Amino acid sequence: MKAAIYSRKSKFTGKGESVENQIELCKSYAKNNGYDDIYIYEDEGFSGGNINRPEFKSMMKDAAAKKFDAIICYRLDRISRNVSDFSTLIDELKVLGIDFISIREQFDTSSPMGTAMMFISSVFAQLERETIAERIKDNMYELAKTGRWLGGTPPFGFSSEPIYYLDSNSKQKKMMKLSPINEEISLVKLFFEQYLTLGSLGKLQKYLIQNDIKTKRNSPWDIKALQLLLRNPVYVKSSELVISYLSIKGATVFGDPNGNGILSYNKKDSKDKYKDISEWILSVSKHEGVIDDNLWIKVQRQLDKNKDLAPRLVNGSEYGVFNSVLHCAKCGGKMIQKQGHVSRKTGEILRYYICINKINPSDNTCDSKNIRLDKLEKSVMKELFKATDNKGSLIKAIEEYKKSLESEAVDKSSIKSYEKQIYQKELQVKNLIDKLSLNPNIYDLLSSRIEELNKEIKELKFKKFELENTNNNLKAAIKEINASTSMLLNFKKLWENADYSMKKLLINSFVDYISYNSDTQEVVIKPFCTNKKKGAL
Repeated sequence: MKAAIYSRKSKFTGKGESVENQIELCKSYAKNNGYDDIYIYEDEGFSGGNINRPEFKSMMKDAAAKKFDAIICYRLDRISRNVSDFSTLIDELKVLGIDFISIREQFDTSSPMGTAMMFISSVFAQLERETIAERIKDNMYELAKTGRWLGGTPPFGFSSEPIYYLDSNSKQKKMMKLSPINEEISLVKLFFEQYLTLGSLGKLQKYLIQNDIKTKRNSPWDIKALQLLLRNPVYVKSSELVISYLSIKGATVFGDPNGNGILSYNKKDSKDKYKDISEWILSVSKHEGVIDDNLWIKVQRQLDKNKDLAPRLVNGSEYGVFNSVLHCAKCGGKMIQKQGHVSRKTGEILRYYICINKINPSDNTCDSKNIRLDKLEKSVMKELFKATDNKGSLIKAIEEYKKSLESEAVDKSSIKSYEKQIYQKELQVKNLIDKLSLNPNIYDLLSSRIEELNKEIKELKFKKFELENTNNNLKAAIKEINASTSMLLNFKKLWENADYSMKKLLINSFVDYISYNSDTQEVVIKPFCTNKKKGAL
């Protein structure tokens, strides 16, 4: 068999395991485990914070060409210190049929222990994403209240462009704002007017199909996209009337109404579910509104009226635990639960998962067959129970991961060093200001130095904050891992005794997506950022 040995060290120092030692230990392991041909890839002087390393890229290129059967490294963090990068790598290697082995942690994806670690790492990869998002959330929220565009895909009808201004220190700053695309804005106005005329989203959708009016991607408009567009306050000319309407709904709008549009943030939670409107951040924007306030509010009331009258596709609140993660393998569309006929044998109502693109009249390309809800859920849960059954391996994998996190904690002496430097520089600033108070004529002489010191203090405070934040995030991560551990170790028992909402929580906590192919009856389960588990009904 053939193996690739990968080694990395971030600095050319004498501390820790050298690249040479890592390679020798890996060679010894390879020899003792039947690997005869060895390829060696060495990255020295590169951080493990990302996978942008020359030899690593070369190794992955050779992996795609299937030049070897396994990748061996001395320790997991030699590959990456970023859990999601690591999980993505394992996912790629599984597709290529290449094993991954870490000799320090005794982690081998061809063994049951490896399978357990894959499932565990899925939870941790999701945790890392959420932790990073939390780190910047507060700052983003404060910026949102100023009405600036914070990035992302601009809504239909707009592009984003920079505007420049001078801050309180007369320094040039840049912020983004939405700029109208005239051709698309004309369509937006048409959508609002036609919706009121026709009276429903379904009729508006048919009107657009008949008139060959498509999205930016040249595809037919679906009902959900039309609903989101008509609900979006980004288009309305802000006024006291609009602010009052939104306030009655429970929203708080920052800024004074002036005819500009209204931006909305913080609308969804980490599970992509809409939050209550009272938690949204709404702010009068920098761009001009394009829909009159009366027309916009009439459309909202019509949408509300139709929502109350519309029949529910998903019948009952106790069914369809996979609604948020199940996809059709044939077209990629979501599959949702729908009530079927009454069984002649049992007298019970049969329920099915159906591809949403079979329901939308705008897309007749999917001919996927429906799947009985009970059969699909039985097949999926069998695989998930199997993945969480090896408790010894799960516990060992969790403890190893917690140790690796704890090893990344920042030493308190580093934080104290920054505190000392900050104190010294603040003292220097105070002394210089005292001198200025005694002799204002030396302002020109000292002002640049004071400004320089303040800049250095700001940089030191930020570095200190980053270190403190790292430790806080590690503590939070370990706390979350402990909570997830209990859920994982008792997954089957929790499931068997869970009500509908608890089952949905368990699925949404560990599963990224599930796909079903009606032609082959193959079910693919993908935990967050990990290898796929396949099964057939």
